Amino acid sequence: MPTVLITGANRGIGLEFARQYAADGWHVVMLNRTLLASAARDMLGPQATEFFYDALDDASAAEAVRSLSGTPVDVAILNAGLGAGPDLPPEAIRRDHWEATMLTNAYAPLHLAALLEPNLRAGSHKVLASVSSLAASMADYDVPRQFVYRASKAALNQLWRNLSVEWRPWGCICLALRPGRVSTRMTNFSGELTPAQSVVGLRQVINDATAAESGCHIGYDGRVVPW
Repeated sequence: MPTVLITGANRGIGLEFARQYAADGWHVVMLNRTLLASAARDMLGPQATEFFYDALDDASAAEAVRSLSGTPVDVAILNAGLGAGPDLPPEAIRRDHWEATMLTNAYAPLHLAALLEPNLRAGSHKVLASVSSLAASMADYDVPRQFVYRASKAALNQLWRNLSVEWRPWGCICLALRPGRVSTRMTNFSGELTPAQSVVGLRQVINDATAAESGCHIGYDGRVVPW
């Protein structure tokens, strides 16, 4: 039974990833700050396990990974993150907006990925995916504001690009995923895609990924997003 690890799997596309992988017989490991209600956890079946994880608490990351000691992880999907938040002009942005978003969306995934390196090395698939956004693109995104959010996702993409080089010798494939505009709480349920539609596409990207695509930002439709 292959193993997938998913952060932020208590709702939205994270929960949909968990649901689809569980339905296909994978062992699903969920790292959540808000733990699932028992009914939702039961829906995923006995092959799903859940641990507490707060992206802004390094101790919780270490404890969750200690619980997985010796467990091979075939695919890790680091999905937990903060959305764009208030639509602020540049003069209204303060240090607290910057720190929380950059730490959650850039530092925390890198830190967790580093802790999971032994698990990924032991896995068969060796895919490390982060959930990014079209907002990270400097070429294909022409929307005002969202300064801190865009910077955080661009930083995430660069970190994944770096990891793709750092971990190339042992075969890790590092993907920054673009889920599309999905109808979830993060978009105020205004997206064009359902979580199921987005995740079907993203799982295909993960399944088909090759070493040549490691370090790329790839959409749910399989297209590479320009930097």
